[in-house]
Amino acid sequence: MLLIDESVRYTTPIIRVGKHEWAMQVYELGGRCHTRYRWRRLGESDTAWQDERDWPRYDPHDTHDGFPRTLCRHYYQHQAAIEHALGRSGQATLFE
Repeated sequence: MLLIDESVRYTTPIIRVGKHEWAMQVYELGGRCHTRYRWRRLGESDTAWQDERDWPRYDPHDTHDGFPRTLCRHYYQHQAAIEHALGRSGQATLFE
């Protein structure tokens, strides 16, 4: 049995979008940081969070992956914390 060792480094505050709750996570897997969205139906706080790929309208070929457009605004509101958790230090310097 393969055990996946991942650790969540940051989770955005939960937001309500329609009849669902959403959060973005920054997690480390295999020494690299990644991001993912998690979602669940509103009012089902005892239910496990669903993976972003389980979203009924998930489409990796869509600009927004088929997710609600509101998630873009949520990302930008928390971009600094997300970038920090990813180990990025803001704007890269082009010339030194």
